[in-house]
Amino acid sequence: MDPLLLSTLLLMAFGLLGVGVAEPGLLQGHLLRIGLSLVALLLGTLLPPKLYLRHARLLLAGTLALLILVLFLGDGPGGVRRWFYLGPLGLQPSELAKVVLVFYLASFVGRKGNDYPIVGAAVLAAATAGLVLVEPDFATALFLFTLSALLFIFAGVPWRRLFFVGLAGLLAILPFSGYYLARFRYVSERFAGFLDYLQGEASPDRTAYQVLQAQKALVLAGPFGQGPGGVLPHLPEAHNDMVFASVVFATGWLGGLVVLFLYALLFLRGLSLALTLKGPESLVALGLTLYLTLQAALNIGVTVGFLPVTGVPLPLVSYGGSSLLVSGFAVGVLLRLAREAKRKEVQAWSS
Repeated sequence: MDPLLLSTLLLMAFGLLGVGVAEPGLLQGHLLRIGLSLVALLLGTLLPPKLYLRHARLLLAGTLALLILVLFLGDGPGGVRRWFYLGPLGLQPSELAKVVLVFYLASFVGRKGNDYPIVGAAVLAAATAGLVLVEPDFATALFLFTLSALLFIFAGVPWRRLFFVGLAGLLAILPFSGYYLARFRYVSERFAGFLDYLQGEASPDRTAYQVLQAQKALVLAGPFGQGPGGVLPHLPEAHNDMVFASVVFATGWLGGLVVLFLYALLFLRGLSLALTLKGPESLVALGLTLYLTLQAALNIGVTVGFLPVTGVPLPLVSYGGSSLLVSGFAVGVLLRLAREAKRKEVQAWSS
């Protein structure tokens, strides 16, 4: 079995344990989401990545349309507009944008080369992140900016070009930053809560409370965990954003290390694929690998208290339906790329 598939199935199994401990009533719904994620994984293995690269601009246009539409017709808690609700399931276009941006930027570099002016591609990437920013979802928007920048860097775009495009973007955003922070106070409140935590001050009405409760669950877990029947301390979003704490509480520090090992295995396998493949397919493999593992590092960093609370789910583990669907599809594409890389190696040896 390919390490990618093995890691994915085991991470989903850990997710079942984490959600079961955090919210037993959601276990049946999580099973449904895992089933749909596996269907998305299968879809990713069936269609050639070249098809997505060929139609990357159309896919990005559709994603931008969804991101605009969700601002008017979307829903969510506390007045945010991030989801389209389809019966019991919610579709979050910003999750889809993570994978679509990878295909678009890989396609752009494949068509134009890495020394071609990147202003057009950078504007489209910034527009995607900007629409997510006003939902508002600051953490996901920042993640999209970071993922796009990393893809440009690893594609070999000259540093001077990246610097001037980045500087222009920063100068365009700065005049609106004060208005944004005043309009969406949760962003500054989360950073303030994180500073309170660093100073050893936290109360139930501040964001740092969530991190302290997560750390309490991590400590109470012990080496081997409390098992699926353990009583988790009160922890907001324990089934989603803080699911790593729930997983460790159930399986112990040993289980937490296994989860870290599985993400490391996924990263190394994806990196190996990126180094084996050539052209835009190599950048797709790298981008999808970064999407899965960088987001996992961000989520786990929040849980253990290294980073401010972001609200970013843990790929392949958290309860969120959109995240499971998109991350499952991303793994499927990586599996398809692995199969094609193996076929090319066989052809090279036979010739």
